[in-house]
Amino acid sequence: MRLWFLVHILLICWKKWQINAKMRVVCYYANWSLYREAMPILYPDQIDPTLCTHIHYAFADIDPLTLNIIPTELHDVQWTDRHSMPLYLRMYGLKRRNPSLKIILAVGGWTARSKGFNAVLRSDTSRAKFINQTIQYINEWNFDGLDLDWEFPGDRDRDAAPDSQIKFDILVKDLYQAFNDEVKKPNNTRQRLILTAAVAADPKKIDHGYIVQNLCGHLDYVNIMTYDYHGKNSSIYYWLERGCPAEKMNLGLAIYGRTFTLADEVNNTLGSPVSEGGEAGPYTKEEGILAYFEICQKLRANNWTTEWDHDSQAQYAYYENQWVGYDSLRSATLKVIWAKTLGLGGAMLWTLDYDDYTGLFCGRGMFPFTKRVHETMFDDVITSATASNLTDNSTPLSDTSAINLLSTQIIDSKKQSPSSTIINIYSSPLSSRNTTRNTKIISDHRIKNDGGERQQQQKFYYSIIITLWILHEVNNLSVIH
Repeated sequence: MRLWFLVHILLICWKKWQINAKMRVVCYYANWSLYREAMPILYPDQIDPTLCTHIHYAFADIDPLTLNIIPTELHDVQWTDRHSMPLYLRMYGLKRRNPSLKIILAVGGWTARSKGFNAVLRSDTSRAKFINQTIQYINEWNFDGLDLDWEFPGDRDRDAAPDSQIKFDILVKDLYQAFNDEVKKPNNTRQRLILTAAVAADPKKIDHGYIVQNLCGHLDYVNIMTYDYHGKNSSIYYWLERGCPAEKMNLGLAIYGRTFTLADEVNNTLGSPVSEGGEAGPYTKEEGILAYFEICQKLRANNWTTEWDHDSQAQYAYYENQWVGYDSLRSATLKVIWAKTLGLGGAMLWTLDYDDYTGLFCGRGMFPFTKRVHETMFDDVITSATASNLTDNSTPLSDTSAINLLSTQIIDSKKQSPSSTIINIYSSPLSSRNTTRNTKIISDHRIKNDGGERQQQQKFYYSIIITLWILHEVNNLSVIH
């Protein structure tokens, strides 16, 4: 009886493991963050590869003339004196530490608008040419898939062509078919390429840009940009009602806050009048936005007041005439719990370089926001009650202390030689700086995408077999005695 009871427990654990194996924490990495001043650079190989199931490298672009995918930054694909190894390769190096990690190339983005996608959708010939060249490019750099980040099809204010909704649907269907055909080729050694899209949360943009049921039927998952809201929005339900399966949807979380300058600093509650966007952060240097680590710094170094809005289950803070609304650890935890309750496939984070990747600002170690999302996604012990005790500021930190710590970190990061960084990623140092050599590196160090998943399954199988054998022996001993 005891044996069958324990077997039943093991089967429950196995089912739970299968569910967890399908859940996602999708993290975007922005290639332009390397230009940020007065901050240690977040290189791809400095990311903890166990915190995200998928990393989307943002962004590549589309050449409207050749229809080739092209890098938006030189350091993506070339050796440079400042950044050494191409960032595509440095990102790929994470798979040596976590072979089950999927690395996706994101194409498009806000600044790209619609020019490249319009060119792709001009004709059947242009669409086919783009698809063939895209598969070649993804395989050349050993990405695991493609993320379509068109903001947004059907949006005439963003220069989208009038018929872009229908043609985007055809593009996704043809990419899906081409990825399936690619894996069937005799000389193919890779798993099927993953196909995803970053999609709008605004109901108007959804209606004008997507044939939802078709889109979700051909994509592996969609990253819904459920942030930057002003007022009420039920976009997750909107996608569900239009036929997108819950398990294909990732709830978007912003690792940053939107800031405003209050018209009257006495009126600082939700809905108070504002005069303009908030002051630029000291590191991101963009008005109207603060990275999560900058919010932490302000909460710890200045006399900011934090408030929790029970209606929206969201955090905001203010100091004098500055106001910021943001996803705190508490609100992010509650959102992930809610997403799991709905049966969503996972969460999407924008973007890793906004998290406290140095561990100097929030007092909670490196990548506290991303780590919290990952823990909540895969740990059922974390509940709404647990989340209520979370804060985003640990011990107070003076501006002087923060600057001193940051200066030390910057100096240390600059001391690291390119060769030592490369050795950490690969088994031997690499020195050649030409594109041909880069391609050779990829093929020499190619890792099968399913390696990590297979290892995890094997470990679980072995644990079941060993447990059953022990139980069998214990049962025999009980009979003897």
